[in-house]
Amino acid sequence: MNKFWSISKNTFVQTIRQPIYGILILITFFILLMSLSLAGWTMGDKFRDSDQKMLENMGLSTLLVSGLLVAAFSASSVLSREIEDKTAMTVISKPVSRATFVLGKFAGVLAAVAVSFYLCSLVFLLTVRHRVVPAKVDPYDWPVIILGLTAFVLVIVTALGGNFFFGWHFVSSGIWGALLLMSIAVGILSFIGKNWQIVPLGYDTPDKIAIHLPLLVGMALIFMAVIIFVAVAVAASTRLSQVMTLLVCCGVFFAGSMHSYLFGYWASSDKGIFAARIAGWIVPKLTYFFPLDALMAKEPNIPAKYVSLAAGYCTLYVAGVLTLGIGLFQRRQLEAQGGSSSMPGAVALLTWSGRISAIVGVFVAMVMVSVSGFHNPTGLAVIAGILIVSPCGWILWSRFGAGARWAYWLVCIIIFAALVLLAASAVFPVWLGFVQTAPLRVLTVAGTVFVAIILLILVLPKTRYHFKSSIKARSINTRPW
Repeated sequence: MNKFWSISKNTFVQTIRQPIYGILILITFFILLMSLSLAGWTMGDKFRDSDQKMLENMGLSTLLVSGLLVAAFSASSVLSREIEDKTAMTVISKPVSRATFVLGKFAGVLAAVAVSFYLCSLVFLLTVRHRVVPAKVDPYDWPVIILGLTAFVLVIVTALGGNFFFGWHFVSSGIWGALLLMSIAVGILSFIGKNWQIVPLGYDTPDKIAIHLPLLVGMALIFMAVIIFVAVAVAASTRLSQVMTLLVCCGVFFAGSMHSYLFGYWASSDKGIFAARIAGWIVPKLTYFFPLDALMAKEPNIPAKYVSLAAGYCTLYVAGVLTLGIGLFQRRQLEAQGGSSSMPGAVALLTWSGRISAIVGVFVAMVMVSVSGFHNPTGLAVIAGILIVSPCGWILWSRFGAGARWAYWLVCIIIFAALVLLAASAVFPVWLGFVQTAPLRVLTVAGTVFVAIILLILVLPKTRYHFKSSIKARSINTRPW
């Protein structure tokens, strides 16, 4: 446990010192404040109530996306970068088990994300307390404006002064200052009304509640979704670079948000596509954590039983993702062998694009097996071909990422052949008896340019050196001494 807490503490401190961490928080502050103006354009008889609900929905969505980005950038900064810089190898040699290392990184990143979510939530609650001002006759909430701006200015002044006079780190000192000063400001505003009078806790006037309990419960549900993003980001960072980790997190976000549309219909009992059902189990159903529909009701209410079930789903899914991440990290080579972790970004992107295509191919074959229309000799032959080509493609792209020369030349030949076919299709309107329409020809030209760029990247000296240097690394590591 001492090693676990040491790794967690170091990860937390390292994360809140990252400039991108502070920048994302400031951007979230700005978007939340801009929501006050953007939410004031709804239509209806009770436009003030609809404007306020729109403000709450926009704020919760902003918190969710902000948590996604903070989790992805933080996890990749403290995990994948340490693997690339060989810092992780020094920690593992202490000795520290790889499971402890991954779990410690997860706890540290989660703590940093929780701090950013808390700070952004304070600003969100301030905007909800202020309310949308759709008409000129609606009063401004001056206690919120004055105390909120005072806390923010004091945070900036304290961070600048501490950095100049005492050498404090600007971002981390600003975060600690914001935790203290903004919490004090929100605490004072909990008992101060719009006219600077004393009001009951949570009221902005003696007879009007500013912040309802269902809204706080909805924020807790949003944070559960953010915890899933943290787990996915940490698991992906054990194998992927920062860019790929961000792409994976965004993919999980979009697939999980459209879970019912992507998997619900095809996984239903009458359709019976087992592959879609498995994909629906793997991808998190983020709609469980979206309380927007409940909050839009006339009398918002989120039952405690629903919250407990959502918390259980979040806990089990995070445990499964972290188990997968630990398994991936167990076989991760931390020393520079074969394809080093410092491979060019284009090589890494091509490698994982090829691997994803192989996975998609297997999934498509499983879907085709479940559809009766393919239960004929031609369909079975196509399915068999996909099941043969997809594993071979996985092996090819894996060896390509590892720096194998034969994989490099084979990929170059395949891409060159694709370039020739696309170029011929773009030059000749009729190709192989198929008449191209104008939109299809535009796509063909764009595809030709895209494939040409990929081929150009492959023949660049830096890319070719990756495959030469990997052979040298393997020959050095196989020497007796």
